Amino acid sequence: MGFQKRVKPRYWTRIVSLALVVNIFISANVKAENITQPPSVQAKAAELIDANSGQVLFSKNARQKLPMASVTKLMTLYLAVQALDRQQIRLGDLVPADEQTYHIKGSQIWLEPGERLTVDQMLKAVAVGSANDAAYALGTFLAGSEEAFVNRMNQTANNLGMHDTHFSNPHGLHAPNHYTTAHDLSLLSQKAVTIPLLLHYTSMWEDRTIRNGKGGTLWLINHNRLLRNYPGTDGLKTGFTHQAGYCLAATAKRSKMRMIVSLLGEPTGKARIQDASLLMSWGFQNFRTISIAKAQALQGRVRVLRGTRPYVDAVIKKPVAITQPISEQGVQSVRDLNREVAAPVAPGQVLGYLLVKNRRTILRQIPIQAKEAVPKITLTKLAWRYWWKLFA
Repeated sequence: MGFQKRVKPRYWTRIVSLALVVNIFISANVKAENITQPPSVQAKAAELIDANSGQVLFSKNARQKLPMASVTKLMTLYLAVQALDRQQIRLGDLVPADEQTYHIKGSQIWLEPGERLTVDQMLKAVAVGSANDAAYALGTFLAGSEEAFVNRMNQTANNLGMHDTHFSNPHGLHAPNHYTTAHDLSLLSQKAVTIPLLLHYTSMWEDRTIRNGKGGTLWLINHNRLLRNYPGTDGLKTGFTHQAGYCLAATAKRSKMRMIVSLLGEPTGKARIQDASLLMSWGFQNFRTISIAKAQALQGRVRVLRGTRPYVDAVIKKPVAITQPISEQGVQSVRDLNREVAAPVAPGQVLGYLLVKNRRTILRQIPIQAKEAVPKITLTKLAWRYWWKLFA
């Protein structure tokens, strides 16, 4: 595609240029044809996406900044399971509660100053019981202070592309500068569903393993009624405050498809569950997801000029999927890959594109990248290579 001056522009270059000029749909909202109309929802803002492709199937005020209540805790859980995955903490580690933890209001498990519960118990308290005091204690345990943990939350949000989100605390109690959007919640949820341990906790309907201070245990029941009423649901997080209304980030998997719905500002808890159910059912019934390429899928080998190796593997770094209306025909993929490239070659350097087409429409163009580095050969090695070919 003309990435190197040595390579002449080819047929597909013209097609790609034309596609960009006319602004043909590229990985944005699915333009659904011959599908049923989406349900109307009562939420102030909503978004439905396919978790595998990331494509937006339904959107209502999805970029509007709104309070998120306890859906905040999805980020707290995400950071906690990341720390577990990196072996920075363990499930059996004891998380202390301080005086500030004791004074956190709202939903709680009534942690006492000086009390310590395991990371596992704190995760259950946050995911199932939506305990504000447990979220605060877990956040300060992970980062050393609430302020440091909130900074980590905001930095992670920025890294995930959640540019219309700002956190002020780890639990979601109302604060003036604490907000998100339905679209940003979808981005976080899409990352969250790739972590089995996180789904393990968010899929729990109830828990009775945490003490109640009276010699017994608390009976925590998840507010996400979809776990009992909607097949395939395994998360994610509910929320409610008077200022935010009823909020939800939910996901359900059926066969190889996974839907994610984000709702902010629902008028009632019943409306929250009803809208989520209707949107996900509409998505499952009207769309299908097609896998295009797996992560690190080899797309070919490109000759390297004056490199320490003669070829470099060309790969697609991340898995690629396309979501289509079920009435649409299948897609086809065409590789437009350079035949050669001049050294040095950097890891991740774009060597071409995989063009995903539906009839004559280009749906996606996925970069094909160099798998590894190929340094430029030195004059000494070049002379030795020439001598070897000449006399060996």
